[in-house]
Amino acid sequence: MPPNAPEKAVSIDEFIDSQSGSIDLEKFRRLRGLTGELLLKTKLDQARSHFDFVDGVAALVRFLESDEAATANEPLPQHFREAAVAGYYILKGVDIIPDSIPEIGLTDDARILARVFERNLSLLGKAPAR
Repeated sequence: MPPNAPEKAVSIDEFIDSQSGSIDLEKFRRLRGLTGELLLKTKLDQARSHFDFVDGVAALVRFLESDEAATANEPLPQHFREAAVAGYYILKGVDIIPDSIPEIGLTDDARILARVFERNLSLLGKAPAR
């Protein structure tokens, strides 16, 4: 690709797939210690217009604090890796749409989180992991 050429756009699924490969047990355990920071994101002014985000973060925290997550071992199941992708994305302040932008700052975070749940209903206790 020539310099200054735009990069190929990737879908949310491609993003999740590419990022999940970098999640190992250590990173997953580290995220389990950051549930308070995840919940703080739901207190931002921008979160008021994203009820799906607030509910999704609460569900993600429930999973991260579950007995299943507490006893995680290698090889780390794919749904654990994808939950971590969503969690770490939420914790980034500057991402596709910076969180500080009023009303829309958490839109990308909410969409990635929702897609992880769509791909992994077991994170919500609704179906077995894929």
